[in-house]
Amino acid sequence: MNKNSIALFLLIPAVLLVLAPLISFPYGFYTLLRLIISITAGIIIYHSYKNAGGINEIIILFGLILILYNPVIPVKLSRELWMPINFITSGIYIYGFFKIKKNIG
Repeated sequence: MNKNSIALFLLIPAVLLVLAPLISFPYGFYTLLRLIISITAGIIIYHSYKNAGGINEIIILFGLILILYNPVIPVKLSRELWMPINFITSGIYIYGFFKIKKNIG
């Protein structure tokens, strides 16, 4: 997987995380969102670990995201709590996007 496709893996979840608290979606969307966030976080962790050869801040941040958004054992929080968490998580994804883009060019 090249760095451009990893960057795309970061932007799609970031946009979905911003839209989630702003628009009222059916419950199935939030389950799909958890699945997307978990998969992308796992992929980012894998590639970061492989490229860095050890644990770094990206692995720790996305590890926490993977635990929080896992669809198998969901963390149940109110909508009011999920809103800032989604925005912070989106910011982490955007941070990762710019970090990867900086390394590309």
